Amino acid sequence: MKLAVISVTNSGALLGTRLADKLSDHGNQVDIFAKHGRNPLCATSYKLLSTLIADIFPRYEGLIFIMATGIVVRVIAPYIQDKRIDPAIVVMDEQGQYAISLLSGHIGGANELTELIGQTIGAEPVITTATDVGKKPAVDVLAVKLNRTIQPFAELKHMNACIANGEQVKFFIDKTLPNQELYSRAAEKLGVLLQDLDQLADLVYDGAVLITDQVLTVHKPHLYLRPMALAVGIGCRRGTTSTEIRAAVTEACHTIGHSINSITVVGSTIVKQDEAGLLAFIQQLAVPSKFFINEELQECIDKYQLEVSSFVQKQIGVGNICAAAAILAGQTNKLLLPKTKYKNVTVAIAPVKSQLLE
Repeated sequence: MKLAVISVTNSGALLGTRLADKLSDHGNQVDIFAKHGRNPLCATSYKLLSTLIADIFPRYEGLIFIMATGIVVRVIAPYIQDKRIDPAIVVMDEQGQYAISLLSGHIGGANELTELIGQTIGAEPVITTATDVGKKPAVDVLAVKLNRTIQPFAELKHMNACIANGEQVKFFIDKTLPNQELYSRAAEKLGVLLQDLDQLADLVYDGAVLITDQVLTVHKPHLYLRPMALAVGIGCRRGTTSTEIRAAVTEACHTIGHSINSITVVGSTIVKQDEAGLLAFIQQLAVPSKFFINEELQECIDKYQLEVSSFVQKQIGVGNICAAAAILAGQTNKLLLPKTKYKNVTVAIAPVKSQLLE
């Protein structure tokens, strides 16, 4: 994970440096931020915590705060959007006694990060999500491990509540899917028993989680874990309608053999954050969105040597929106579909970074 460790005191800065070293040993990229004047080990210094968080919140997969929980709650509040894209937030005291999973425990990985911190420096992990406390499998954890999209996402809260309350939620898998042993191994690690989808009509249950690409008629509460989650980057001309954008994105998804329903996040430039057609399309998809500043897009363009347009460069200030936005939104390093032009719209698609079957 790309992590930021942030402290406000000298003691916190010392702990932050020690923690960063330990987490780096586990393959994480860790940057350290310490308050100006309380920075004994020469981490990157900052003057105002609120200014720092406004800058780095969307740029890291996880933020570890070494300070009071109340401070953290207030400073991150303006930037929280959706559990599907919010970074993992962990809070520690400056003595390193406790590590608290505060936000994005499952999909964002804060619970696992909290456990790792506990293992590496001896802090007591504090995890309050009901399924974890009850040592029961959460649907969103399995979805992350399998790199699958939850549909409909609104049903997730109800399904996890059923599991936490001890109701009978069964997990079914379509045996026609390839790599069955990989699904079984990931499920077994989480204590999930996968039933054959053919038994759906025969077993008794209160809710069902269906790992399949089929569309089924189920008369009890249920949700699907669908194929690979996609990040779509979009550029468009001013005034482009949501219908035009949807047609372009649908065709782009079909080009790589996926449905528009696999999209879990949409990315674009901050210049387009008030574009009515784009906003309407995002609302129709009911997925979170990320609008990136030019500096972020340009850094991505340079890093991956993305194709640039002189026209876009002149209009927006950077030469590529869709491909850079797709990579940034997916937090990945590759494209499934490079920049592709449609009527009034450019589209690129990237996979969403996953912990698939690690």
